Amino acid sequence: MATAPAEPEQPRGAGVQEFVPIGSLEGCKAKSGDIATYILREGMGIAGRADGSFGAVWLVDLKGGDAQIAFAGFDSEARQVARARAISSTRDAGLRIFSSGDEWAVAWFDAEGLAYARPRWETNPPVQIQRVGAIGREVSDHVALAPAPGGALVAAAPFGPDRQRLGVFQFAPVDPAQPQLKAVGVTRSAKKPRWPTVAADASGGYLVAWQDEEDGSIRASRFDAAGREGNAHVVATRQGGDRPAGAAQETPDRDQRLGLVATGNAGALLVWSEGATLIARALDAEARPRGAPWVVGKGKWRALAPSGDGALVAWVGHDGKVEGQALLVKLAADGAPSARGIRVSDGVFPVKDSPSVALAGERVGVAWTEPMSTGVSTKRAVLRVLERTCIP
Repeated sequence: MATAPAEPEQPRGAGVQEFVPIGSLEGCKAKSGDIATYILREGMGIAGRADGSFGAVWLVDLKGGDAQIAFAGFDSEARQVARARAISSTRDAGLRIFSSGDEWAVAWFDAEGLAYARPRWETNPPVQIQRVGAIGREVSDHVALAPAPGGALVAAAPFGPDRQRLGVFQFAPVDPAQPQLKAVGVTRSAKKPRWPTVAADASGGYLVAWQDEEDGSIRASRFDAAGREGNAHVVATRQGGDRPAGAAQETPDRDQRLGLVATGNAGALLVWSEGATLIARALDAEARPRGAPWVVGKGKWRALAPSGDGALVAWVGHDGKVEGQALLVKLAADGAPSARGIRVSDGVFPVKDSPSVALAGERVGVAWTEPMSTGVSTKRAVLRVLERTCIP
């Protein structure tokens, strides 16, 4: 059963207004490098691991509508340390990479459904492609992926003959002796759940959030380690409240995508967009809203990474001087944004696609695409790495 919001829903604050160019900050030890050049496709991401290294994936355009999935590795100074290699091919832009213990895990959708691989720095042996037959390509827009305990991955996907529930599954285990797919649980009260997001918590459970297509709300619940789901809590109601049929839309459209990360305080932070306004709200260990939401800032294409008791948010927006820049802000455990943010990009070219952000030890990596030069359609993917402690 869904519960009513525990706190007033009016977001607090006006969001971050000031963004400092990364080059003006001391102690950041910022380094940059190109992940790839001559990119035509959308679809790129990075992940980091505790040793300070980063893995990156992107799409290389092929004839006939296909794209090659490319993978490479970078050190804490944004220098390439693992030669780029091809993993597989796809036509889907939903490419994801995760840090999985001492390995990497890359996941994507192709004509057969959800697929994954574990690429290594070395080019031999060839990468083995695995498939998750229970999650088909027809539901790819409504599948959430995240790291799971022990180096596996977790998915939240539409479940059942009418797709009226969400199923939570573990897959891609590091140990090949473990089942390649394990059902965790199924939501009990979700009504037409769409665009879910999922995160593993510190207690061996999973937090799941989604948008309810029937009533327009955002809801969240938690599965414990045994797969038992608690109550589904309303995190945000229908945009603009309940309006009579035929009433004019009073607020901008809500972005379909949600972002969720577990935090060190046994809770989580959920981030979404109301039009161009980014909103964050803290959840407790049972997925209940904890305090009112916060306005984070203005922009689009947000990316989220856990950072201690809070999180890091990267998005594309106006830094006060120029539009279309990669911006980075820190969120506290209650969802409150830092007073100032960082403009990570150079302020010369506009960012073309959704950015990616990852933590690798004490280094933070932000990646984005931008035009290779004025008036051309090809893009370069840039990786910029900085010290976490320099973020205001």
